[in-house]
Amino acid sequence: MVLRDKAFLERVCVSSETSLQRALEIINDESSQFVLVVDPGGCLLGVVTDGDIRRAILRGSGLDSPVSSVMNRSPKLAFEGEQKWVLLNRMREHDIHFLVKVDGNRKVLGVVHFADVAVPKLRSNPVVIMAGGRGLRLGRLTANCPKPMLPIGKKPILEMIIEKLAAYGFNRFYISVNYLRERIVNYFGDGAKMGVDIAYIHEDEPLGTAGSLAFVDPVPCEPCVVMNGDVFTDLDFGALLDKHESSRCDGTVCVREIAYEIPFGVIDLDNRGEIRSIREKPTFSYMANAGIYVLNPDLIDMVPRGRVYHMTQLIEDALKIGKRLGSVMLDGLWIDVGHPDDFERACGLFGGEGY
Repeated sequence: MVLRDKAFLERVCVSSETSLQRALEIINDESSQFVLVVDPGGCLLGVVTDGDIRRAILRGSGLDSPVSSVMNRSPKLAFEGEQKWVLLNRMREHDIHFLVKVDGNRKVLGVVHFADVAVPKLRSNPVVIMAGGRGLRLGRLTANCPKPMLPIGKKPILEMIIEKLAAYGFNRFYISVNYLRERIVNYFGDGAKMGVDIAYIHEDEPLGTAGSLAFVDPVPCEPCVVMNGDVFTDLDFGALLDKHESSRCDGTVCVREIAYEIPFGVIDLDNRGEIRSIREKPTFSYMANAGIYVLNPDLIDMVPRGRVYHMTQLIEDALKIGKRLGSVMLDGLWIDVGHPDDFERACGLFGGEGY
């Protein structure tokens, strides 16, 4: 995602004393539309675009003026480790064409251009999002609003999920709806405003975490991504699908390591009831289902039509008949906003109001 090479980066980096004349020459020679103003250590001070220089000249500035007099000292940035969907949304939100990539000390690492992230590999695989739950654990927040429509920052969590998947090339969506379904259907419609295609699976009665898969129409002929509508993650969904297909498994389940500290000393006893050892507040960990799956068509075909059926049942039934199920560990951001504490955490990350 970094624009051009190291040599290019060195050519477009200038000192704060560089003249507007010289900056224009670099912009013209490199066809870059910008120069980066850095200190002697390579840390970003600001950005100057050809438009900045043009406006400065119209205001009466001379070409011998330093770039520091016109530079944007607070440009939009990209940081190490950020997913491309985050960068794409940032550029769209601010209507800009590039981001300067920096490390924690603002040392310039590169430039991410809109074209580098805006044209993902197209994925014809369908995505099913389970969005019919009531969200009872969230109390008053879901009294008049379906859980996936709760705003995290400026947008409903479901919109953020769809945008993220679309950034990885997915454009065929099925949303399973039940509780306050009209709020979801009226908001997203057929998906045209987001550049995707959305169809709905209407659950007249709750069908469990997998039951609505029986109503995906047409029946998928390739692996299908399935996820809960209250999960937010920085997972690379394209890489998830690629790993599933290369594994030749029938299904892939995303898992998350959960650690839990016992708030007491734990005593180990022998068969006579005598103490063998004691451990002070030990921590136990386990692999939890993260609510994101890739399922081959034959697994979806196993889902019974018209009755409550959970994903755990599907996994158990698949294992009983010898199906191969792989896993992908989620070690980055993963938030289940159905839990009040996690909803608060998500709002903190994205600027929402929470409770």
